[in-house]
Amino acid sequence: MLVLYLSIFILWPLSALADFGQFCYVWQLKEYRFDRLGDYFSTLSGKKFFHSWRILKRPFIYLILFLILPINLKSLSYAVIAILFIDLIYNFWAITKHNLLRPKLTAKSTILIILALLTEGILFFVFLNSHIIFIILALRWFTFSALAALAKLPTGLAKIIYLKIAKNKLAKFNKLTVIGVTGSYGKTTVKNFLEQMLSAKFKIIKTPKNINTEIGIAKFILNTDFSQTDIFIVEMAAYKIGEIKIICEMVKPRLGILTAINEQHLPLFGSIKNTQTAKYELLRSLPSDGLAIVNSDNKYCREFIPELKCQVKTFGQLAEFKPDCLVSDISSGADKLKFKATPDYEIETNIIGGHNAINIAPVILAADHLDFTKNEIEQGAGRFNLPEATMQIANYGSSVIIDDSYNANPASFAAALKFLADNKTSGKKIVITRGMIELGKASPEAHKKIGRLIAETAGELIIISPDSIKELESGIGDKNITVKTIFKHTELLDYIKNNKNQNNIILLEGRMPELIIKEIKS
Repeated sequence: MLVLYLSIFILWPLSALADFGQFCYVWQLKEYRFDRLGDYFSTLSGKKFFHSWRILKRPFIYLILFLILPINLKSLSYAVIAILFIDLIYNFWAITKHNLLRPKLTAKSTILIILALLTEGILFFVFLNSHIIFIILALRWFTFSALAALAKLPTGLAKIIYLKIAKNKLAKFNKLTVIGVTGSYGKTTVKNFLEQMLSAKFKIIKTPKNINTEIGIAKFILNTDFSQTDIFIVEMAAYKIGEIKIICEMVKPRLGILTAINEQHLPLFGSIKNTQTAKYELLRSLPSDGLAIVNSDNKYCREFIPELKCQVKTFGQLAEFKPDCLVSDISSGADKLKFKATPDYEIETNIIGGHNAINIAPVILAADHLDFTKNEIEQGAGRFNLPEATMQIANYGSSVIIDDSYNANPASFAAALKFLADNKTSGKKIVITRGMIELGKASPEAHKKIGRLIAETAGELIIISPDSIKELESGIGDKNITVKTIFKHTELLDYIKNNKNQNNIILLEGRMPELIIKEIKS
């Protein structure tokens, strides 16, 4: 029996750590939010995860064993060892196939995993000689989820404290100008362009990468020295009404930019009207002497402009809405973008994608408001660089990769396809995507439209997630394009490598497996 117990003591931690790490990855990916997790489980990928060995299949075996095994210490021990040994083989296979998902190690994820291990470990050894052990092992996902739910209590209190301290800290810098940027898409690009433009005359700090929620911004403020800063640029995201308002109460923006509003995160907001209300919280928070910069092409952006109490300037391509910055004569090449903007700007910059003219337009208005000259604005735009994984071109052997893996919404996808269509190659044009996420009831039609665009642009489509296959294929119809599904990360890596010595253009749209990004960068 000593050998049996030693075997269990060795195998159990390996099994538990692999499971809790995987569960934490999913919770962390959905920002520990029940609404985002619920939306995930409504997708085919989420359903597949829920029906996996870890959550449904293995627990079902445990419950069968609980019902049929005789109450016998030896039989219990052998059964537990057998399942844990199968776990060991399964996890080893997952590691070799790069399918063992792991969370980013943060204080929260580390504490949750340790608590889960301690909780199950105590119960495991208390009930090791009882059939109850099978129930404990079967409920592993629910154990971790319960701990994640309980963690919302202390983290909620910590969040309130963080927000208060961050607000008080910023309030001490009377001369600091805060610029808020929000919208369904384009936020990060506009934020980066703003920093690159305004840093020519001011000392700038911006929220880094994708830090755009209340707690993320608060932590960044607390860890940042603003004593020498003139302008703080804050990207603001939300999944429900009230979240941007909380950010604005903390940072007190004087300028606000609304890039665009569409169906992104529709399941979480519930309706496009709720999305509109949430995004407008930035503009409604601006003081009477502040400035709102709004996309007049987008009907959801321009609808409530008359209700704003601050100064408003607009930008867009549609002259009928009389934007203050009218964008026209867009010319986009493989390494350059040119366009005109009223009143008399002629912009030429070394970035790609005609859609980026609309991302530059609000920056022109902000710079003009801050007393930049025409020459300073044109020169500043000429130095722009796009954010990482946003329409980045990389040579990959004989192929060319367009890395747009940061984006995953209808507008950015369509813009990337237009750029792909405008580029010539003697080889194939290939699109690799998992589709677009969190579009709710708008998802089927959005994917059909994108499917039609892909069919008109590319010769091959690789779909790496099951969620939108039918809709994309419906949009493609009977067009002459090859459609493949590759769900395994290692197989996708092999596919990428096989294209390395071919003269192809490959568009990566939406989140990609980590080993694919590493391969491209290497």
